[in-house]
Amino acid sequence: MTAGAEPHSDGQRRMGRVPQRVGAWIGAKGLSREFWIFFVAALCFDFGVAMFFFLYNLFLLDLGYNERQLGLIGGAMTLGMVAGTIPLGMLAQRLGLRRVLLYGFAASALTAAARTIVAGERGQVAVAFLFGACLSFWAVCFSPAAAKLTTQKNRTFAFSLLLSVGIGTGGVAGLAGGWLPGWLQSQHAMPPADAKRVVLLLCCAVMTLGVWPVSRLRLAVEAAQPGRTWTFDPFLWRFLPAMALWNLAAGAFVPFATAYLARYVRLPLGQIGEIFSGSQLAQVVAILLAPAVFRRCGLVTGIVYTQVATAIALAGLAQAHAVPQVVALYLSFTAFHWMGGPGIYSLLMNRVAEEARSSASAANNLVTQVCQAIASAAAGAAFVAFGYPAVLSAVAGIAVFAALLFWVLLPDPHQAKGAATAPSC
Repeated sequence: MTAGAEPHSDGQRRMGRVPQRVGAWIGAKGLSREFWIFFVAALCFDFGVAMFFFLYNLFLLDLGYNERQLGLIGGAMTLGMVAGTIPLGMLAQRLGLRRVLLYGFAASALTAAARTIVAGERGQVAVAFLFGACLSFWAVCFSPAAAKLTTQKNRTFAFSLLLSVGIGTGGVAGLAGGWLPGWLQSQHAMPPADAKRVVLLLCCAVMTLGVWPVSRLRLAVEAAQPGRTWTFDPFLWRFLPAMALWNLAAGAFVPFATAYLARYVRLPLGQIGEIFSGSQLAQVVAILLAPAVFRRCGLVTGIVYTQVATAIALAGLAQAHAVPQVVALYLSFTAFHWMGGPGIYSLLMNRVAEEARSSASAANNLVTQVCQAIASAAAGAAFVAFGYPAVLSAVAGIAVFAALLFWVLLPDPHQAKGAATAPSC
């Protein structure tokens, strides 16, 4: 009996050492205590926002809205983010990142709650704009805050960790979002829209939990130069056009993913929740692998490879019909789309001056949101007029052109010095 128990005990000891090894691996990266406080705040925000966005378009479909209206409402939210970007970028330099983060968490939760209550298309468009304006605090503050709390040596890993764990939390949020409304309907005989409204309000409460860790954050920031609240780094002249085209592609499909699965593939809510959660797991794996890819290929080369892979997945979704094929392609799309994120954030933060990071982040967010607003409104109308296959094929072509623009405008240092070929991956 003792002999038979020994292998089992050895296996348990090996499994017990896994968390220790992971902890030692993360500890070796030298991330500060302040980073981990920010990490907890990001986790709360990511969970609440992920479940909210997963359910919100399905909530509007229950209320009788169509893809055209979803596109208008999504575009209004994105325009709100555009409108809030420059003012919040200036406030971040004048008041500091910590204060803007505190106000942003609270205001985003309040306006998100308003989106579940306001009735009528015009009201939805208006409150979506306000929500976007409040939500832009995260896009403006996330990169410079994370950059301030890290070094160039561990920055790509820190961004990968923040994004991957946030997305993994979003996977749990997707499972909860797919299950909770049905449970409420069965337990309390609630209409589908009312059940989703209750869960959406719960998401808003989770968002506000991030206020507590942010209130404990001692985040030092560069003082703004007298008379200057905006600094435009020359690198942005090359970076922003490439990002604009990439976000035209991303903004044309990402907001409609759940509608695509529900309307075009005709999947039930529970299965959509499972697919959404599976996509979160795929994103976590992809983002954790991203630092190794970027070390081997270079930041820009690695980004280009992920963008081309994303385009291939989009082209496949345009032609797919069988559910297993759709699921595999959708998981591939989300994995490769998000895999480039740590590289893009690191590229921007590494190549602009430290005092220009808040302005650069705001400018990047401004261009991103303008392009996504245009793409969301145009794609919503195009999906209704031409159907998903034709529009997704066109979006895949735009993604390929975006990758080419990154390659031409933002060469890796070894390419800029005249290297004949990129490193092999």
